[in-house]
Amino acid sequence: MNYSAYFAAVKILSTQALRGPNYWSNLKTKLIQVRVELVNNEIFSPLFEDKINSTFKEYLIDFLIKEGNSNNEKTLQLFSSIGLALQNATSKNNLAFWGCKKTKYPNIYIVYFEYKTEQLGKESAKKAAAILEDLLANKDINFEKIISELSSVFEKEKQDEKLNLLIDQAEKLNIPTINSDEDYPFQFGYGKSGIEAINADKYVQIEKDFREKKDFRIPIIAITGSNGKTTTTRLIAHIISQNNLCVGFTTSDGIYINHKIVDKGDTTGPKSAEMILRSPLVEVAVLETARGGIVRAGLGFDICDIAVITNVQEDHLGISDIETMEDLAQVKSVVVNAIKKDGVAILNADNAYTVNIGRNAKCNVAWFSMDALNPIILSKLEANGSCCYIENDEIFFQDKTKKTSIIKVKDVPITFGGKLNFMTQNALAATLAAINFGISPEFISQGLKTFIPSPEQTPGRMNIFDVGNHKVLVDFAHNQDGFSGIRDFLSTVSATKKIGIIVGTGDRKTSDTIELGKISAAMFDVILIHQVKFLRGKQAEEIVAELVEGILQQNPNAKWERVADEIEPLGYALSIAPQGSFITALSDVLVSPIELIDNYKIKI
Repeated sequence: MNYSAYFAAVKILSTQALRGPNYWSNLKTKLIQVRVELVNNEIFSPLFEDKINSTFKEYLIDFLIKEGNSNNEKTLQLFSSIGLALQNATSKNNLAFWGCKKTKYPNIYIVYFEYKTEQLGKESAKKAAAILEDLLANKDINFEKIISELSSVFEKEKQDEKLNLLIDQAEKLNIPTINSDEDYPFQFGYGKSGIEAINADKYVQIEKDFREKKDFRIPIIAITGSNGKTTTTRLIAHIISQNNLCVGFTTSDGIYINHKIVDKGDTTGPKSAEMILRSPLVEVAVLETARGGIVRAGLGFDICDIAVITNVQEDHLGISDIETMEDLAQVKSVVVNAIKKDGVAILNADNAYTVNIGRNAKCNVAWFSMDALNPIILSKLEANGSCCYIENDEIFFQDKTKKTSIIKVKDVPITFGGKLNFMTQNALAATLAAINFGISPEFISQGLKTFIPSPEQTPGRMNIFDVGNHKVLVDFAHNQDGFSGIRDFLSTVSATKKIGIIVGTGDRKTSDTIELGKISAAMFDVILIHQVKFLRGKQAEEIVAELVEGILQQNPNAKWERVADEIEPLGYALSIAPQGSFITALSDVLVSPIELIDNYKIKI
């Protein structure tokens, strides 16, 4: 084919390795994801395609422009093809999968292509960009040197020959594996069913287990969504652990095994999941799976038994090139796409985005709703499916065999007597997950009754403390939906003054931060802004201005002030609060809130 085409140099902006089911594919789990900028467009002669094909002929590349591709897509195809070809030439593989997505920024794209070993994949991306630049400059390309350099990278990553054979065998038998790293050896299987490949004796045992068809898996329940992930994760783990099972779970505040914390922090990514799946104690894994980890590296497991999506709400848009609600829903749907054939997706029938995910799901779907007459619920029951819903202030489970009362909503402590709809939704999701796991309604009811909103069981989620003559509420609410839930709760609270301590986040859309200000003005008599944390690329003054814009849009006479950086905001709130005030601290604005509140209890 003879034609003239524009090609561009590729400038790599960032490179990531996806190691599990991901935004682009649940089958091709090992992908190099590169954010690139196309620069210095040039015009080439009609012979340029011949030049490319002759240049790469012996390096396993068959570069063929697809009709209809844009000029930029042609460049990205060439870049990806070179990256794949370099790996194939170095490691004797036959890698071919690639793709690209345009971002909202001019000439900036996300490109992804598969890899066999991570460092070789990353280095091949770098070399591909350099080769493309040399092609544009009509420079000679020393492939022998490039392949030699990449071979050195590959040799460092190679496992020993016997282990490689076991890995190939495991892949054919659909046995999960966890790669080695600086702290852990290579592992076959998960949790109590896993075996670390640490020596020749273990190799023999692994091979024997393969022949005897040992089950290398443990049950995995994955939880994602915009709001309610952590509470739902903790509640599911609490219910299941009552059945004398050792549960390992990850949350945004830490990793727990048998309800003992083993690591603190936001541990909702794939590495944290791997920590649970490496533990020989864990019989069931309950994994909070957040957007950031999915986008950054994919899931930390290959398949799961049950996946829960609590909801998909507007949050984190504009971050990591996730620009629209449809993009965000696709991120959340990764866990559903990772469900095994006989597994179940637990989805919210009251949320349009989760409904759409359910309609496209290839697994069985069980729905939950606040309304027994929700059309999705009625349709599912007609089809003899299973659902959880609220009817006459009571949680019911229904399937093709019977309708079962689980518990009255007011008897579930996290709902605060039925006042918190968002907590009721979490209880519904956890109930449905537990039933599909095989827990009896009686045990589920007991679990719901004994799960108390407290620093011990729900740290940072609806924790209410008595401090002197005041009440202090600490909650992680950080987006519009979360703020709205707190607003609805506070409407049921009587207090002399309702004082709010809030903070914005720099990487959120301006309109979202303004909306947080508006909701704050609707629920607080006095608003204190303490903008020390979460700047993320913005000046504190910019974020404060956005919050104030929303506050004054809602109420031009609203009382607000910015608390100086050096002043501890809860102490300041307590100092200005009249007796009987209700103080609310949102969005993780306080540093070590539990210890802080304990100190104030002593002082006041």
